[in-house]
Amino acid sequence: MKVFNCVCEFGHQFEGWFDSVESLDEQIAQGLVTCPYCETTNVKRVPTASYVLASRDKEKTQYTERELEAEVRSRVYSAARKLLQGSENVGERFAQEARAVHQGKAPMRTIHGRCTLNEAEELLDEGINVLPLPDGVVHENN
Repeated sequence: MKVFNCVCEFGHQFEGWFDSVESLDEQIAQGLVTCPYCETTNVKRVPTASYVLASRDKEKTQYTERELEAEVRSRVYSAARKLLQGSENVGERFAQEARAVHQGKAPMRTIHGRCTLNEAEELLDEGINVLPLPDGVVHENN
């Protein structure tokens, strides 16, 4: 099996595992390859860089559960911090401000802050998308 990079008509990038480039191209032509984000079958193969395992990486291919957990945590925090870039910290007013933005009563912008679990569930029930972030992601300067 080989890993190939694909992109859909909406720009979503994803990987697929196929026997060969010919197999991938054939499946794309038949509309069998689906974007995992939007489910469109209008996808194409994009150039893929070869993956070569460096000799220094060969030494350690097994990770302890603690090491793997730390790596996942690090990546989640990094991704969450990228999401926060350019967002406004509205603090404890998060639920009220999220409603105001959703209803058009406040300017459209990306915000973050704090709310209770019940407030988050109410926002979701109202069709307002929220994403809980783990403690330690938000700093005072975010």
